[in-house]
Amino acid sequence: MPLRVHKPAFPLSQYVEMIWRATRSGAPPSRQRVYPDGAMALVIHLNKPTATYYVDGETHHIRVPLLAGAYSRSFHFDPSQSTAVLGIVFRPGAARMFFPVAAHELHNADIALSELYPGESDRLLNETCAATDETAQILAAERYLNEKLASAAPIHPAVRYAVKQLSRQGAVRAVRDVQLDTGFSHTRFIQLFREHVGLTPKLFCRVRRFHASIGCIEKGMPVNWAELAADCGYFDQAHLIHDFRAFAGMTPVEFSRTMADSDSRVLKAVNAS
Repeated sequence: MPLRVHKPAFPLSQYVEMIWRATRSGAPPSRQRVYPDGAMALVIHLNKPTATYYVDGETHHIRVPLLAGAYSRSFHFDPSQSTAVLGIVFRPGAARMFFPVAAHELHNADIALSELYPGESDRLLNETCAATDETAQILAAERYLNEKLASAAPIHPAVRYAVKQLSRQGAVRAVRDVQLDTGFSHTRFIQLFREHVGLTPKLFCRVRRFHASIGCIEKGMPVNWAELAADCGYFDQAHLIHDFRAFAGMTPVEFSRTMADSDSRVLKAVNAS
């Protein structure tokens, strides 16, 4: 599955981790799993009006472009159903700058961009689909984001600080300590964080820790599971296994075996499709 990844220039790079473009020519029907990373994404299928994905045995269809909320569970999709996909991965908490909706309302859910901004959705879809090649498609998406950034309200400083502190691999801080640093009450801090990130601070910590552990496993080197657990901030190996079962539906050992499938590595990198 050829994948092209574009890192936007500053200042957009502060809020957008990447813009990716995937081509799946001739892919056979299959079910591929996408793993949560605590971030939101914007996804455009360039050759069909809807995206299809599967969660807990249920089939979901949604119009594109779609805004994917922060997930704390994995889901599946069939790569043969779309041959060209463009995606934008926002940094945790940053999507609300571009789309001022309460992020927690999209926890484990997606929404068609047309439900929020009908005209804007049509324009984005038309401009990306009309672009002459992959580079032009990516640049069309980048222009769209830069236009929205020009009038966007900044990320709340408390949220920016909390996301940075709670995302640090191997240097896990108690949510309570971060909350005290911000000067907000416990209730207000959690409310503010959920509104911008989509997850509670505690759940966000767990998802980001899981995301970091996936990155370590994907390096393809022999894994010492106890060391991996400690390096990623887990109390012990049992907690690592617990989170893998919760977020990936499998044990860490079972996950490591899926790395023989290159598509699994790509899917984790782009987060959604």
